[in-house]
Amino acid sequence: MHLNPVSTQSYWLKDAPFQTPSKDPLPSKADIVIIGAGLTGLSTAYWVQQMQPNLKIVVADARGVSSGATGRNGGICTPGLNDDFDAVIDAYGEASAQRLVEFDYRNVEMLSEFLKNHADNDKGFFDPELTWTKGAILAWSTAQEAEDARPSAEILCKKIDDMRILSPEELKQIPGFETFQYGGLHIKTTAIAWAAKIVFCLARYVTSQGRGVHIATYTKVDDVMWDEKRGVNTVHTNRGVIEAPRVVYCTNAWTARLLEDVRGILMPVRNQVVSVCAPPGAPRLEYVMSADRGYQYMSCRPNGDFIMGGMRNVVPSKQEHEDDDSTLNTAVSNALRSFMADVAKAPTVEREWVGVMGFTRDRLPLIGAVEHITGSTKNKGQFVAAGFTGHGMPRTFLCGRAAAQLLIDQPLEEWFPPEFKVEHKSRQSWWKNKNSNQIKSNL
Repeated sequence: MHLNPVSTQSYWLKDAPFQTPSKDPLPSKADIVIIGAGLTGLSTAYWVQQMQPNLKIVVADARGVSSGATGRNGGICTPGLNDDFDAVIDAYGEASAQRLVEFDYRNVEMLSEFLKNHADNDKGFFDPELTWTKGAILAWSTAQEAEDARPSAEILCKKIDDMRILSPEELKQIPGFETFQYGGLHIKTTAIAWAAKIVFCLARYVTSQGRGVHIATYTKVDDVMWDEKRGVNTVHTNRGVIEAPRVVYCTNAWTARLLEDVRGILMPVRNQVVSVCAPPGAPRLEYVMSADRGYQYMSCRPNGDFIMGGMRNVVPSKQEHEDDDSTLNTAVSNALRSFMADVAKAPTVEREWVGVMGFTRDRLPLIGAVEHITGSTKNKGQFVAAGFTGHGMPRTFLCGRAAAQLLIDQPLEEWFPPEFKVEHKSRQSWWKNKNSNQIKSNL
């Protein structure tokens, strides 16, 4: 697996803070080690601190803060934007599908509240410029997509007041959507944000004086080993060893690099994104766009820049099982440029970069104790919060809360989706063979 120290230059990380190697010595002991300094990892640190402020926490990342998927996304925060609603309803039923969407709304609300209290408002590196739009439109690109998506969309619209179906005629009247012929789903609650700056706000808050959180950048974790006699995990890094009774993997696409047992369950998926200066006279895109079953998405920044991502379906692999964010795929690049020229009427791309997402087999996050995955006592005190399947903005803040509760032995809230838990009944078959093999190997 790749984890290159140098990667394509993201629009969101240019001249950003927290991108240089840590100079302070690495602590040799901590109460908790969080691996990964993205939105999940820093949210976990924040919530642990809120619940037990006396704990010593180390957040270690192989690169800079928010250098993974959070700092390389499209900047869209929409409840339910990227989920395959049909599959969720088929797998879990209508009540669970509704609960999952409601969790997204709760996450967006609580993240917004955090930013209201702890973000700046000066367009600097601690101002995520959270901006509410007129909503997201999931435009159906073909007659078949419309036919497949409409039944579950109608069910959700009956249950979620914030959603409604747009007819083809309605959609054509919205600037930027004139080429879509088959209607779509409108999700009214939608924000755009500079996601990396959300993480910078969290990092600033948790490291403020007396708060007991140490962020170790360019600190690559190579192994985590449980020491049964001493009741601690030894976290081996390129800068030394940290001992901690509790460790959580917030490593999303790179989780299998440290936890071999999730390989095949959680796969890396490359995604390319471009930024474009809006051409003179172009109508402002007031809605976030998602189309072609989520393989195309676009938004307009407060400064007028277009951000567009996707098109990975133009290559046979769909860039699945690929985790190198240091190079660009030419076919995907050409498709992004063609769309921007033909639909957005923007002929010149200013910047292009790659982000690597972590997709799970059922498209839902993995939250829970690693022991449930491996079936081995060699993973005591280890937890995972990863696999956001390109839908992290509306989920990671409260998944970080759940990870924090597991780390300090607090029960999860009733509203937390049980389908996210690694031990959920729908996932037991994933680990069964692995656990059986592990038990045999220990005999």
